[in-house]
Amino acid sequence: MNGEAKEEVRSKLDIEAVIGEYVQLKRAGRNWKGLSPFSSEKTPSFIVSPEKGIWHDFSSNQGGDVFSFVMQVEGLDFRAALELLARKAGVDLSQYEQKSGSVRAVAEKRRRLIAMHESAATFYQRSLFADSAATAYVKRRGLNRQVVHDFRLGYAPDDGKSLLRFLTQKGYTASDIKDGGLLNSRGTDMFRSRLMVPLMDGQGQVVGFTARILKDTPNAPKYLNTPQTLLYDKGRHVFGLHLAKESIRKDARAVIVEGNLDVISSHQAGVANVVATAGTALTDYHLKTLSRLSDRIVLAFDADKAGVTATERAIPMAQAVDVELSIV
Repeated sequence: MNGEAKEEVRSKLDIEAVIGEYVQLKRAGRNWKGLSPFSSEKTPSFIVSPEKGIWHDFSSNQGGDVFSFVMQVEGLDFRAALELLARKAGVDLSQYEQKSGSVRAVAEKRRRLIAMHESAATFYQRSLFADSAATAYVKRRGLNRQVVHDFRLGYAPDDGKSLLRFLTQKGYTASDIKDGGLLNSRGTDMFRSRLMVPLMDGQGQVVGFTARILKDTPNAPKYLNTPQTLLYDKGRHVFGLHLAKESIRKDARAVIVEGNLDVISSHQAGVANVVATAGTALTDYHLKTLSRLSDRIVLAFDADKAGVTATERAIPMAQAVDVELSIV
């Protein structure tokens, strides 16, 4: 499937147009030239050849086709890069997939859940400024309107049925909503009276939520996360990656903190190469994902027992993945 699909996607995209979304290019004869997105050069040495369908970065001695560029710049594997470029090109990859009915059903279910989570995030965003407790919390945290918008913060109303009604009206079934981790065992909204922090994948698609409680409720956890679903796996998800990857490449290092709100505050302060794992649950997959963008990783976990234990556990993982690990 990959070969035929790859060639159709390639044929429908101009390499200079795709790369031009990341690099400011200027015509240079038959080619285009710009500053490397992979180094801090002052003199442009990044060349794109539409005629050959290739690029070359003389500052870092890298090059390839449109797929290798997207893999490098977005920190993706080939399959994810193909899917991203197929969306840009308007190519339906399913026509190339010779899959069993059950596998096709899973792929369709995934697309449906992605769309549902997008609707849920929009619902929570609209609810945020309608609730005084939620807006007061945002102000106490010192979060400005821009960072609230960038991270798509929202609010889950307290009645326990608001999101269920909203998504049902959108055509989603109770089974869909439960499979997405948005419905609890009682058949009501999973999240109530909480600040909602969308969990997004590397392309900015919403795959789940972290929810911070806003009212004093006995025995209720301070934070509540989406359970493992078809979309969300805490052992693989890197919070804030879609907004941090450009800075990680430019700064040539990624900083990992414990809390999602710590990431948000850091970005607001202008430190944008910061991401988070699910608390201290760092895995080798997290490190492999970040290593596609930089081989220098900085751990900034809390200095408590859990943070120290997680840091010690990260050292052999970093050695196995072959990244340079620093600790602050």
